[in-house]
Amino acid sequence: MRALVVEHAEHEGAGLVGEALAEGGMRLHLVRTWAGDALPSPAGFDLVLVLGGEQSANDSALDGEAALLAESSHAGRPTVGICLGAQLLARGLGARVYRGDAPEIGLYPLTLNDAGKREPLFAGLDGARVLHWHNDTFELPAGATLLASSARYAHQAFAVGARTFGVQFHPECSRAMRLDWGRAAASTARPSPATRPSMRAAARSAGRYCSS
Repeated sequence: MRALVVEHAEHEGAGLVGEALAEGGMRLHLVRTWAGDALPSPAGFDLVLVLGGEQSANDSALDGEAALLAESSHAGRPTVGICLGAQLLARGLGARVYRGDAPEIGLYPLTLNDAGKREPLFAGLDGARVLHWHNDTFELPAGATLLASSARYAHQAFAVGARTFGVQFHPECSRAMRLDWGRAAASTARPSPATRPSMRAAARSAGRYCSS
């Protein structure tokens, strides 16, 4: 079985999710858009996973990824978007992606609703402190089921049918990845003036974010 994994940044790999897929017998086909790799068709893959990144999901350069996610979902193929990937999934399925009220960066509790508590993929996540690192959010696509929220953002996870999932938080991040993200933010991030203080605070606090 083959999984298509789309990366948007060198330091934002599939992490723990990729490890779980490999342990389950999946062969990962990595598409590193940050290195210029072209997007393949989702046909021929058993699962599509699109990861996070600092880009805007509304960027026209990502039109192909939004369409790829929608095509994969409509085909009934297991389809997962994480952070930017979730925003692109929502966009591809016709929902609006927009700037949130404030950045959500750090480890914060996740709250599952009744539908989320019934979803096996989210077992053990109710009340768990998970990593969030985003400025944008999204409306739910038509027919989607909300699964999880945080104190700051209502739309943290959704499902469309039984095989399509979007998650705004970062279940893939190991402790080492969190530290790496903090270092990358400190050295390379150039956010807008409105978000720069929060990004810098996140980078300075990378060790604290990795404490659990």
